[in-house]
Amino acid sequence: MKLLNLWSQNLSVGLAVAACVSPAFADGTMSKGGSVFKPASFASIKKDAQEASYAGSQNAAMPPDFQAYQMAQMAAYQQPSFGPPEGFVSPAAYSMAASEHAGMGAVSCNVPYGCEVPGGVGGYGDGMEDGGLMGSGILGGGRMHGGACSMAGAPFDGQSVAGCPCGMSGGIGNGCGPLGCNGGTFGDGRSVRSLFGGCQGRFRGLLAAILTPYGEGGVASQRWFDFSAEATAFQRTKGAARFDFSTQGLGTNNYVLTSDNVDLDNFQAGLALQANVQVGPGSNLEAVYFGLNKWNETSTVTSSPVGSATLYSFISDFGTSPFNGYDDPDRSFTHSLNYESAFNNGEVNFRRRWVEPSGFLQGSCLAGIRYFQLDESLTFSARGENNNTAADNGPRFFDNITSTQNQLTGFQIGGDLWLNLVPGIKLGTELKTGVYGNHAVQQTQIFANSLGSTASSGIPAVNERASDGRTAYLTQWSVSGVYRLTYAWTVRSSYQLLYVDNVALAPENVNSQAPGLLSGNPNQVRTVSVQNDGEVLYTGFTVGAEYTW
Repeated sequence: MKLLNLWSQNLSVGLAVAACVSPAFADGTMSKGGSVFKPASFASIKKDAQEASYAGSQNAAMPPDFQAYQMAQMAAYQQPSFGPPEGFVSPAAYSMAASEHAGMGAVSCNVPYGCEVPGGVGGYGDGMEDGGLMGSGILGGGRMHGGACSMAGAPFDGQSVAGCPCGMSGGIGNGCGPLGCNGGTFGDGRSVRSLFGGCQGRFRGLLAAILTPYGEGGVASQRWFDFSAEATAFQRTKGAARFDFSTQGLGTNNYVLTSDNVDLDNFQAGLALQANVQVGPGSNLEAVYFGLNKWNETSTVTSSPVGSATLYSFISDFGTSPFNGYDDPDRSFTHSLNYESAFNNGEVNFRRRWVEPSGFLQGSCLAGIRYFQLDESLTFSARGENNNTAADNGPRFFDNITSTQNQLTGFQIGGDLWLNLVPGIKLGTELKTGVYGNHAVQQTQIFANSLGSTASSGIPAVNERASDGRTAYLTQWSVSGVYRLTYAWTVRSSYQLLYVDNVALAPENVNSQAPGLLSGNPNQVRTVSVQNDGEVLYTGFTVGAEYTW
Protein backbone atom coordinates (compact mmCIF):
# COMPACT_ATOMS: atom_id res chain seq x y z
CA MET A 1 0.00 0.00 0.00
CA LYS A 2 2.84 2.40 0.86
CA LEU A 3 4.45 1.57 -2.46
CA LEU A 4 1.20 2.38 -4.25
CA ASN A 5 0.94 5.72 -2.42
CA LEU A 6 4.53 6.59 -3.32
CA TRP A 7 3.85 5.67 -6.95
CA SER A 8 0.72 7.92 -6.93
CA GLN A 9 2.68 10.84 -5.52
CA ASN A 10 5.43 10.53 -8.13
CA LEU A 11 2.83 10.26 -10.87
CA SER A 12 1.13 13.47 -9.68
CA VAL A 13 4.41 15.38 -9.63
CA GLY A 14 5.29 13.99 -13.04
CA LEU A 15 1.99 15.14 -14.48
CA ALA A 16 2.53 18.60 -13.06
CA VAL A 17 5.96 18.91 -14.67
CA ALA A 18 4.60 17.67 -17.96
CA ALA A 19 1.78 20.18 -17.78
CA CYS A 20 4.27 23.08 -17.48
CA VAL A 21 5.16 22.58 -21.10
CA SER A 22 1.55 22.26 -22.19
CA PRO A 23 0.59 24.31 -25.29
CA ALA A 24 -2.29 25.86 -23.37
CA PHE A 25 -0.36 29.12 -23.16
CA ALA A 26 2.05 30.44 -25.76
CA ASP A 27 4.58 33.22 -25.29
CA GLY A 28 4.01 36.55 -27.01
CA THR A 29 5.63 39.97 -27.02
CA MET A 30 4.12 43.30 -26.09
CA SER A 31 4.92 46.50 -27.91
CA LYS A 32 6.54 47.96 -24.78
CA GLY A 33 8.65 44.82 -24.23
CA GLY A 34 8.36 41.92 -21.82
CA SER A 35 6.70 38.56 -22.11
CA VAL A 36 3.03 37.86 -22.21
CA PHE A 37 1.09 34.61 -22.24
CA LYS A 38 -1.82 33.95 -24.51
CA PRO A 39 -4.14 30.93 -24.66
CA ALA A 40 -3.23 28.74 -27.62
CA SER A 41 -6.69 27.19 -27.81
CA PHE A 42 -9.72 26.40 -25.71
CA ALA A 43 -9.14 22.72 -26.56
CA SER A 44 -5.78 22.72 -24.81
CA ILE A 45 -7.30 24.46 -21.77
CA LYS A 46 -10.05 21.82 -21.65
CA LYS A 47 -7.43 19.07 -21.86
CA ASP A 48 -5.52 20.61 -18.98
CA ALA A 49 -8.71 20.79 -16.93
CA GLN A 50 -9.21 17.06 -17.47
CA GLU A 51 -5.68 16.42 -16.27
CA ALA A 52 -6.45 18.49 -13.17
CA SER A 53 -9.46 16.30 -12.47
CA TYR A 54 -7.28 13.23 -12.79
CA ALA A 55 -4.78 14.62 -10.30
CA GLY A 56 -7.61 15.40 -7.90
CA SER A 57 -8.81 11.83 -8.07
CA GLN A 58 -5.51 10.68 -6.56
CA ASN A 59 -6.73 12.13 -3.28
CA ALA A 60 -8.54 8.84 -2.65
CA ALA A 61 -5.18 7.25 -1.93
CA MET A 62 -4.27 9.79 0.74
CA PRO A 63 -3.95 8.35 4.26
CA PRO A 64 -6.81 9.34 6.61
CA ASP A 65 -4.55 11.38 8.89
CA PHE A 66 -3.37 13.46 5.96
CA GLN A 67 -6.96 13.95 4.78
CA ALA A 68 -7.95 15.13 8.26
CA TYR A 69 -5.05 17.62 8.33
CA GLN A 70 -6.05 18.87 4.91
CA MET A 71 -9.67 19.37 5.93
CA ALA A 72 -8.61 21.25 9.07
CA GLN A 73 -6.38 23.57 7.06
CA MET A 74 -9.08 24.19 4.47
CA ALA A 75 -11.60 25.00 7.20
CA ALA A 76 -9.15 27.48 8.74
CA TYR A 77 -8.82 29.34 5.46
CA GLN A 78 -12.36 28.97 4.22
CA GLN A 79 -13.27 32.65 3.80
CA PRO A 80 -15.76 34.13 1.28
CA SER A 81 -13.10 36.33 -0.30
CA PHE A 82 -10.43 33.74 -0.96
CA GLY A 83 -11.76 30.28 -0.06
CA PRO A 84 -11.22 27.25 -2.29
CA PRO A 85 -13.70 26.42 -4.99
CA GLU A 86 -16.66 24.29 -4.01
CA GLY A 87 -15.79 20.61 -4.26
CA PHE A 88 -12.04 21.18 -4.36
CA VAL A 89 -9.94 18.08 -3.58
CA SER A 90 -6.31 18.55 -2.56
CA PRO A 91 -3.58 16.51 -4.23
CA ALA A 92 -2.38 13.30 -2.64
CA ALA A 93 0.88 12.60 -0.78
CA TYR A 94 1.11 15.22 1.94
CA SER A 95 4.43 15.39 3.78
CA MET A 96 4.73 16.73 7.31
CA ALA A 97 8.37 17.57 6.62
CA ALA A 98 7.11 20.34 4.32
CA SER A 99 4.56 21.77 6.72
CA GLU A 100 6.49 24.97 7.31
CA HIS A 101 6.56 25.86 3.66
CA ALA A 102 3.25 24.31 2.75
CA GLY A 103 1.23 25.41 5.72
CA MET A 104 3.38 27.77 7.81
CA GLY A 105 5.42 29.76 5.31
CA ALA A 106 8.86 28.11 5.27
CA VAL A 107 11.00 27.62 2.17
CA SER A 108 10.61 23.92 1.40
CA CYS A 109 9.34 23.17 -2.10
CA ASN A 110 9.23 19.41 -2.16
CA VAL A 111 5.55 19.16 -1.23
CA PRO A 112 2.21 19.03 -2.99
CA TYR A 113 0.79 22.11 -1.20
CA GLY A 114 2.07 25.51 -2.25
CA CYS A 115 5.63 25.26 -3.54
CA GLU A 116 7.78 27.07 -6.05
CA VAL A 117 9.02 24.09 -7.99
CA PRO A 118 7.47 23.84 -11.47
CA GLY A 119 5.32 20.76 -11.48
CA GLY A 120 4.38 20.96 -7.84
CA VAL A 121 0.76 20.55 -6.97
CA GLY A 122 -0.48 23.29 -4.72
CA GLY A 123 -3.50 24.59 -2.92
CA TYR A 124 -4.64 28.22 -2.58
CA GLY A 125 -1.98 30.32 -0.88
CA ASP A 126 1.24 31.92 -1.91
CA GLY A 127 3.70 29.10 -1.62
CA MET A 128 5.70 31.33 0.73
CA GLU A 129 3.24 32.43 3.39
CA ASP A 130 0.31 30.24 4.31
CA GLY A 131 1.29 28.10 1.40
CA GLY A 132 -0.40 24.86 2.35
CA LEU A 133 -4.08 24.65 1.77
CA MET A 134 -4.05 28.26 0.73
CA GLY A 135 -0.83 27.61 -1.11
CA SER A 136 0.10 28.40 -4.66
CA GLY A 137 -2.33 26.29 -6.54
CA ILE A 138 -5.33 26.50 -8.74
CA LEU A 139 -5.86 30.12 -7.77
CA GLY A 140 -2.10 30.73 -7.99
CA GLY A 141 -0.36 34.09 -7.50
CA GLY A 142 0.61 35.93 -4.34
CA ARG A 143 -0.43 35.64 -0.73
CA MET A 144 -4.06 34.63 -0.22
CA HIS A 145 -4.73 33.87 -3.86
CA GLY A 146 -1.61 32.70 -5.48
CA GLY A 147 1.88 31.48 -5.30
CA ALA A 148 4.52 29.65 -7.16
CA CYS A 149 2.81 26.37 -7.99
CA SER A 150 -0.48 25.09 -9.26
CA MET A 151 -2.52 22.02 -8.94
CA ALA A 152 -1.45 19.36 -11.38
CA GLY A 153 -3.40 19.79 -14.56
CA ALA A 154 -5.08 22.99 -13.36
CA PRO A 155 -6.59 24.90 -16.28
CA PHE A 156 -5.48 28.34 -15.11
CA ASP A 157 -2.06 28.53 -13.58
CA GLY A 158 -0.53 31.48 -15.43
CA GLN A 159 2.40 30.23 -17.42
CA SER A 160 1.34 26.68 -18.21
CA VAL A 161 -1.02 24.07 -16.93
CA ALA A 162 0.48 22.65 -13.77
CA GLY A 163 3.06 23.64 -11.21
CA CYS A 164 4.06 27.00 -12.67
CA PRO A 165 4.60 30.33 -10.88
CA CYS A 166 1.20 31.87 -11.30
CA GLY A 167 -2.47 31.10 -11.02
CA MET A 168 -5.96 31.97 -12.08
CA SER A 169 -6.50 34.61 -9.40
CA GLY A 170 -3.96 36.89 -11.00
CA GLY A 171 -6.61 37.92 -13.49
CA ILE A 172 -8.54 39.88 -10.88
CA GLY A 173 -6.21 40.58 -8.02
CA ASN A 174 -2.86 38.96 -7.50
CA GLY A 175 -0.78 36.56 -9.50
CA CYS A 176 -0.33 35.84 -13.14
CA GLY A 177 -3.25 34.19 -14.87
CA PRO A 178 -4.91 34.41 -18.25
CA LEU A 179 -6.68 37.52 -16.96
CA GLY A 180 -3.76 39.03 -15.08
CA CYS A 181 -0.03 39.80 -14.99
CA ASN A 182 1.81 38.69 -18.12
CA GLY A 183 -0.87 38.46 -20.74
CA GLY A 184 -3.65 39.54 -18.42
CA THR A 185 -6.22 42.30 -18.44
CA PHE A 186 -6.61 43.77 -14.97
CA GLY A 187 -4.09 42.37 -12.48
CA ASP A 188 -0.60 43.66 -11.86
CA GLY A 189 0.96 40.52 -10.51
CA ARG A 190 1.03 41.92 -7.01
CA SER A 191 -2.08 43.91 -6.17
CA VAL A 192 -5.55 44.75 -7.40
CA ARG A 193 -4.93 48.44 -6.82
CA SER A 194 -3.31 49.05 -10.19
CA LEU A 195 -5.11 48.69 -13.48
CA PHE A 196 -1.92 49.24 -15.37
CA GLY A 197 0.04 46.67 -13.38
CA GLY A 198 3.65 45.70 -13.20
CA CYS A 199 3.44 42.47 -15.20
CA GLN A 200 2.63 43.91 -18.62
CA GLY A 201 -1.08 43.04 -18.54
CA ARG A 202 -3.11 43.66 -21.66
CA PHE A 203 -4.84 46.71 -20.23
CA ARG A 204 -1.60 48.09 -18.90
CA GLY A 205 0.24 47.39 -22.12
CA LEU A 206 -2.38 49.19 -24.20
CA LEU A 207 -2.47 52.29 -22.00
CA ALA A 208 1.28 52.27 -21.50
CA ALA A 209 1.79 52.34 -25.25
CA ILE A 210 -0.44 55.40 -25.47
CA LEU A 211 0.02 57.29 -22.22
CA THR A 212 3.48 56.54 -20.90
CA PRO A 213 5.60 59.69 -21.39
CA TYR A 214 8.86 59.52 -23.26
CA GLY A 215 11.35 59.57 -20.39
CA GLU A 216 14.76 59.29 -22.02
CA GLY A 217 17.22 61.38 -20.05
CA GLY A 218 15.34 60.92 -16.78
CA VAL A 219 14.04 63.71 -14.60
CA ALA A 220 17.13 65.77 -15.34
CA SER A 221 16.49 66.00 -19.07
CA GLN A 222 16.99 69.54 -20.33
CA ARG A 223 14.03 71.78 -21.06
CA TRP A 224 14.29 72.46 -24.78
CA PHE A 225 12.33 72.56 -28.02
CA ASP A 226 12.95 74.01 -31.46
CA PHE A 227 9.46 75.06 -32.46
CA SER A 228 6.01 75.26 -30.89
CA ALA A 229 2.50 76.04 -32.08
CA GLU A 230 -0.53 76.57 -29.87
CA ALA A 231 -4.17 77.51 -30.10
CA THR A 232 -5.07 80.28 -27.67
CA ALA A 233 -8.30 81.47 -26.09
CA PHE A 234 -8.36 84.83 -24.27
CA GLN A 235 -11.04 86.89 -22.61
CA ARG A 236 -10.81 90.47 -21.35
CA THR A 237 -11.60 90.60 -17.64
CA LYS A 238 -10.77 94.29 -17.19
CA GLY A 239 -11.20 97.00 -19.80
CA ALA A 240 -12.47 100.51 -20.43
CA ALA A 241 -14.31 102.57 -17.87
CA ARG A 242 -18.07 102.75 -18.31
CA PHE A 243 -19.46 105.25 -20.78
CA ASP A 244 -23.22 105.95 -21.07
CA PHE A 245 -24.61 106.25 -24.59
CA SER A 246 -28.43 106.26 -24.39
CA THR A 247 -31.39 106.91 -22.15
CA GLN A 248 -35.04 105.99 -22.49
CA GLY A 249 -36.71 109.40 -22.45
CA LEU A 250 -35.34 112.83 -21.58
CA GLY A 251 -32.85 113.19 -18.76
CA THR A 252 -29.83 111.34 -17.45
CA ASN A 253 -31.28 108.73 -15.13
CA ASN A 254 -32.69 105.87 -17.20
CA TYR A 255 -29.58 104.61 -19.01
CA VAL A 256 -30.37 101.77 -21.38
CA LEU A 257 -27.17 101.47 -23.44
CA THR A 258 -23.66 101.70 -21.96
CA SER A 259 -20.20 100.36 -22.80
CA ASP A 260 -20.79 97.64 -20.19
CA ASN A 261 -23.20 96.04 -22.65
CA VAL A 262 -20.22 95.24 -24.89
CA ASP A 263 -17.49 94.44 -22.38
CA LEU A 264 -15.59 91.83 -24.47
CA ASP A 265 -15.65 89.23 -21.70
CA ASN A 266 -16.10 86.23 -24.00
CA PHE A 267 -13.25 83.93 -25.08
CA GLN A 268 -11.80 84.47 -28.53
CA ALA A 269 -9.42 82.10 -30.33
CA GLY A 270 -5.97 82.96 -31.61
CA LEU A 271 -2.57 81.51 -32.44
CA ALA A 272 0.81 81.37 -30.69
CA LEU A 273 4.13 80.42 -32.34
CA GLN A 274 7.69 80.21 -31.03
CA ALA A 275 11.04 79.24 -32.57
CA ASN A 276 14.34 78.72 -30.72
CA VAL A 277 17.89 78.77 -32.05
CA GLN A 278 20.78 77.70 -29.82
CA VAL A 279 23.63 80.21 -29.82
CA GLY A 280 25.83 78.72 -27.10
CA PRO A 281 25.95 76.29 -24.17
CA GLY A 282 22.68 76.83 -22.32
CA SER A 283 21.88 79.91 -24.40
CA ASN A 284 19.45 80.55 -27.21
CA LEU A 285 17.62 83.19 -29.19
CA GLU A 286 13.86 82.86 -29.42
CA ALA A 287 11.26 84.50 -31.61
CA VAL A 288 7.72 84.62 -30.23
CA TYR A 289 4.41 85.60 -31.79
CA PHE A 290 0.87 85.38 -30.46
CA GLY A 291 -2.31 87.15 -31.48
CA LEU A 292 -5.16 87.07 -34.00
CA ASN A 293 -7.59 87.19 -31.07
CA LYS A 294 -10.41 89.48 -32.20
CA TRP A 295 -13.50 90.51 -30.26
CA ASN A 296 -16.69 91.84 -31.85
CA GLU A 297 -19.73 92.48 -29.69
CA THR A 298 -22.99 94.28 -30.49
CA SER A 299 -25.86 95.55 -28.35
CA THR A 300 -29.09 97.23 -29.48
CA VAL A 301 -31.96 98.89 -27.61
CA THR A 302 -35.36 100.00 -28.96
CA SER A 303 -37.70 102.76 -27.89
CA SER A 304 -40.52 102.02 -25.51
CA PRO A 305 -43.21 101.76 -26.56
CA VAL A 306 -41.94 100.59 -29.94
CA GLY A 307 -42.17 103.32 -32.58
CA SER A 308 -42.45 106.16 -30.08
CA ALA A 309 -38.98 107.70 -30.81
CA THR A 310 -37.99 108.08 -27.15
CA LEU A 311 -34.25 107.31 -27.24
CA TYR A 312 -31.80 110.16 -26.53
CA SER A 313 -28.01 110.20 -26.93
CA PHE A 314 -24.88 111.46 -25.20
CA ILE A 315 -24.42 114.05 -28.00
CA SER A 316 -27.23 116.22 -26.59
CA ASP A 317 -26.60 115.24 -22.98
CA PHE A 318 -29.60 112.92 -23.34
CA GLY A 319 -31.98 115.49 -24.80
CA THR A 320 -31.19 118.34 -22.40
CA SER A 321 -28.68 120.39 -24.48
CA PRO A 322 -30.35 121.46 -26.63
CA PHE A 323 -33.72 120.57 -25.24
CA ASN A 324 -35.28 117.62 -27.04
CA GLY A 325 -31.88 116.87 -28.64
CA TYR A 326 -30.76 116.80 -32.29
CA ASP A 327 -32.62 115.41 -35.24
CA ASP A 328 -30.19 112.60 -36.10
CA PRO A 329 -28.84 111.07 -32.84
CA ASP A 330 -31.91 111.79 -30.68
CA ARG A 331 -35.63 111.03 -30.73
CA SER A 332 -34.65 107.67 -32.21
CA PHE A 333 -36.33 104.31 -32.63
CA THR A 334 -33.11 102.29 -32.08
CA HIS A 335 -29.64 102.87 -30.67
CA SER A 336 -26.85 100.31 -31.04
CA LEU A 337 -23.18 99.74 -30.20
CA ASN A 338 -20.62 97.68 -32.08
CA TYR A 339 -17.28 97.16 -30.28
CA GLU A 340 -14.27 95.55 -31.98
CA SER A 341 -10.86 94.89 -30.46
CA ALA A 342 -7.77 92.88 -31.48
CA PHE A 343 -4.15 92.51 -30.37
CA ASN A 344 -0.92 91.10 -31.79
CA ASN A 345 2.37 90.47 -30.01
CA GLY A 346 5.94 89.88 -31.23
CA GLU A 347 9.15 89.28 -29.27
CA VAL A 348 12.82 88.49 -29.76
CA ASN A 349 14.58 87.33 -26.58
CA PHE A 350 17.96 86.05 -25.48
CA ARG A 351 17.54 83.28 -22.89
CA ARG A 352 20.15 81.77 -20.60
CA ARG A 353 19.27 78.43 -19.00
CA TRP A 354 20.42 76.82 -15.73
CA VAL A 355 19.93 73.47 -13.98
CA GLU A 356 20.34 72.78 -10.26
CA PRO A 357 22.57 69.77 -9.38
CA SER A 358 19.86 67.14 -8.97
CA GLY A 359 18.12 68.21 -12.18
CA PHE A 360 14.67 68.35 -10.60
CA LEU A 361 14.59 72.14 -10.92
CA GLN A 362 15.52 74.00 -14.08
CA GLY A 363 15.06 77.58 -15.10
CA SER A 364 16.23 80.47 -17.21
CA CYS A 365 16.48 84.22 -17.34
CA LEU A 366 15.83 86.30 -20.43
CA ALA A 367 16.08 89.78 -21.85
CA GLY A 368 14.63 91.01 -25.11
CA ILE A 369 12.53 93.36 -27.19
CA ARG A 370 8.74 93.19 -27.42
CA TYR A 371 6.23 94.81 -29.75
CA PHE A 372 2.56 94.83 -28.75
CA GLN A 373 -0.27 96.28 -30.86
CA LEU A 374 -3.81 96.89 -29.63
CA ASP A 375 -6.44 98.23 -32.04
CA GLU A 376 -10.06 99.07 -31.18
CA SER A 377 -13.16 100.49 -32.82
CA LEU A 378 -16.49 101.50 -31.27
CA THR A 379 -19.47 102.52 -33.43
CA PHE A 380 -22.55 104.24 -32.00
CA SER A 381 -25.53 104.19 -34.38
CA ALA A 382 -28.97 105.86 -34.16
CA ARG A 383 -31.96 105.32 -36.41
CA GLY A 384 -35.09 107.53 -36.29
CA GLU A 385 -38.05 108.99 -38.17
CA ASN A 386 -38.11 110.24 -41.73
CA ASN A 387 -36.81 113.74 -42.28
CA ASN A 388 -37.79 114.99 -45.73
CA THR A 389 -36.25 118.41 -45.24
CA ALA A 390 -32.70 117.15 -44.74
CA ALA A 391 -30.02 117.04 -47.41
CA ASP A 392 -30.34 113.26 -47.45
CA ASN A 393 -34.07 112.58 -47.32
CA GLY A 394 -35.23 109.38 -45.66
CA PRO A 395 -34.94 107.87 -42.18
CA ARG A 396 -32.68 109.90 -39.93
CA PHE A 397 -29.39 108.19 -39.05
CA PHE A 398 -26.26 108.98 -37.07
CA ASP A 399 -23.03 106.91 -37.00
CA ASN A 400 -20.19 107.91 -34.66
CA ILE A 401 -17.07 105.73 -35.14
CA THR A 402 -14.25 106.06 -32.56
CA SER A 403 -11.03 104.15 -33.31
CA THR A 404 -7.83 103.80 -31.30
CA GLN A 405 -4.45 102.30 -32.14
CA ASN A 406 -1.69 101.45 -29.65
CA GLN A 407 1.84 100.49 -30.64
CA LEU A 408 4.01 99.49 -27.68
CA THR A 409 7.72 98.93 -28.26
CA GLY A 410 10.24 98.38 -25.51
CA PHE A 411 12.61 96.27 -23.46
CA GLN A 412 11.60 93.38 -21.23
CA ILE A 413 13.20 90.98 -18.77
CA GLY A 414 11.94 87.76 -17.25
CA GLY A 415 12.55 84.11 -16.56
CA ASP A 416 10.98 80.75 -15.97
CA LEU A 417 11.20 77.92 -13.43
CA TRP A 418 10.43 74.26 -14.19
CA LEU A 419 9.88 71.28 -11.92
CA ASN A 420 10.62 67.88 -13.45
CA LEU A 421 7.89 65.75 -11.89
CA VAL A 422 8.76 62.46 -13.60
CA PRO A 423 10.75 61.74 -16.74
CA GLY A 424 8.82 63.33 -19.60
CA ILE A 425 6.45 65.44 -17.48
CA LYS A 426 7.29 68.98 -16.35
CA LEU A 427 5.41 71.79 -14.64
CA GLY A 428 6.62 75.37 -14.91
CA THR A 429 5.87 79.05 -14.56
CA GLU A 430 7.15 82.07 -16.47
CA LEU A 431 7.09 85.82 -15.85
CA LYS A 432 7.98 88.60 -18.31
CA THR A 433 7.64 92.32 -17.70
CA GLY A 434 8.89 95.47 -19.32
CA VAL A 435 8.65 99.22 -19.93
CA TYR A 436 7.46 100.41 -23.33
CA GLY A 437 6.88 103.54 -25.31
CA ASN A 438 3.28 103.67 -26.54
CA HIS A 439 2.44 105.61 -29.65
CA ALA A 440 -1.36 106.00 -29.34
CA VAL A 441 -3.71 107.38 -31.99
CA GLN A 442 -7.41 108.29 -31.72
CA GLN A 443 -9.63 108.93 -34.72
CA THR A 444 -13.32 109.90 -34.85
CA GLN A 445 -15.54 109.82 -37.92
CA ILE A 446 -19.20 110.93 -38.06
CA PHE A 447 -21.78 110.15 -40.74
CA ALA A 448 -25.23 111.73 -40.40
CA ASN A 449 -28.42 112.26 -42.35
CA SER A 450 -28.56 116.00 -41.80
CA LEU A 451 -24.87 116.35 -42.74
CA GLY A 452 -25.31 114.67 -46.11
CA SER A 453 -22.74 111.97 -45.43
CA THR A 454 -23.28 108.23 -45.45
CA ALA A 455 -21.01 105.46 -44.28
CA SER A 456 -21.38 103.76 -47.66
CA SER A 457 -19.78 106.76 -49.34
CA GLY A 458 -16.68 106.43 -47.17
CA ILE A 459 -16.46 110.19 -46.80
CA PRO A 460 -17.27 111.28 -43.24
CA ALA A 461 -18.83 114.63 -42.47
CA VAL A 462 -16.54 114.89 -39.43
CA ASN A 463 -13.04 113.38 -39.40
CA GLU A 464 -10.84 114.07 -36.36
CA ARG A 465 -7.49 112.63 -35.35
CA ALA A 466 -5.11 112.99 -32.41
CA SER A 467 -1.96 111.15 -31.28
CA ASP A 468 0.27 111.07 -28.25
CA GLY A 469 3.27 109.21 -26.84
CA ARG A 470 3.35 107.80 -23.34
CA THR A 471 5.23 105.26 -21.22
CA ALA A 472 3.31 102.02 -20.94
CA TYR A 473 3.79 98.79 -19.00
CA LEU A 474 3.16 95.19 -19.91
CA THR A 475 3.43 92.05 -17.75
CA GLN A 476 2.78 88.47 -18.82
CA TRP A 477 2.58 85.50 -16.44
CA SER A 478 1.87 81.87 -17.23
CA VAL A 479 1.68 78.43 -15.63
CA SER A 480 2.39 75.56 -18.02
CA GLY A 481 2.59 71.79 -18.14
CA VAL A 482 4.36 69.69 -20.76
CA TYR A 483 3.98 65.97 -21.53
CA ARG A 484 6.55 64.42 -23.82
CA LEU A 485 5.11 61.85 -26.21
CA THR A 486 8.21 60.98 -28.26
CA TYR A 487 11.69 62.28 -28.76
CA ALA A 488 10.38 64.83 -31.24
CA TRP A 489 6.88 65.70 -29.98
CA THR A 490 5.65 67.16 -26.71
CA VAL A 491 2.16 68.40 -25.90
CA ARG A 492 1.72 71.40 -23.67
CA SER A 493 -0.96 73.58 -22.16
CA SER A 494 -0.88 76.77 -20.11
CA TYR A 495 -2.89 79.34 -18.23
CA GLN A 496 -2.02 82.89 -19.28
CA LEU A 497 -2.41 86.33 -17.76
CA LEU A 498 -1.58 89.48 -19.73
CA TYR A 499 -1.80 92.96 -18.20
CA VAL A 500 -1.25 96.19 -20.17
CA ASP A 501 -1.31 99.67 -18.64
CA ASN A 502 -1.47 103.15 -20.22
CA VAL A 503 -3.20 102.38 -23.48
CA ALA A 504 -5.93 104.17 -25.45
CA LEU A 505 -9.29 102.35 -25.42
CA ALA A 506 -12.15 103.23 -27.74
CA PRO A 507 -14.93 103.77 -25.15
CA GLU A 508 -12.69 106.15 -23.21
CA ASN A 509 -12.05 108.26 -26.32
CA VAL A 510 -15.67 108.94 -27.35
CA ASN A 511 -16.13 112.71 -27.68
CA SER A 512 -19.43 113.80 -26.17
CA GLN A 513 -19.28 117.35 -27.59
CA ALA A 514 -21.61 118.06 -30.50
CA PRO A 515 -19.77 118.96 -33.72
CA GLY A 516 -20.44 122.43 -35.10
CA LEU A 517 -22.04 121.10 -38.26
CA LEU A 518 -24.61 119.21 -36.24
CA SER A 519 -25.41 122.14 -33.92
CA GLY A 520 -25.72 124.57 -36.79
CA ASN A 521 -22.68 126.59 -35.66
CA PRO A 522 -19.81 125.95 -38.10
CA ASN A 523 -17.45 127.96 -35.89
CA GLN A 524 -17.89 125.60 -32.99
CA VAL A 525 -14.70 123.53 -32.64
CA ARG A 526 -14.57 120.38 -30.59
CA THR A 527 -11.62 119.57 -28.34
CA VAL A 528 -9.81 116.65 -29.96
CA SER A 529 -7.39 114.56 -27.89
CA VAL A 530 -6.38 110.99 -27.11
CA GLN A 531 -6.91 109.43 -23.71
CA ASN A 532 -4.17 106.83 -23.30
CA ASP A 533 -4.31 106.02 -19.60
CA GLY A 534 -6.50 102.91 -19.87
CA GLU A 535 -5.65 99.42 -18.70
CA VAL A 536 -6.66 95.96 -19.83
CA LEU A 537 -6.29 92.49 -18.36
CA TYR A 538 -6.54 89.36 -20.48
CA THR A 539 -6.76 85.82 -19.12
CA GLY A 540 -6.90 82.62 -21.08
CA PHE A 541 -5.56 79.21 -22.00
CA THR A 542 -3.32 77.67 -24.62
CA VAL A 543 -3.09 74.11 -25.97
CA GLY A 544 -0.52 72.98 -28.48
CA ALA A 545 2.64 71.03 -29.25
CA GLU A 546 6.40 71.43 -29.26
CA TYR A 547 8.74 69.91 -31.82
CA THR A 548 12.40 69.01 -31.39
CA TRP A 549 14.61 67.84 -34.21
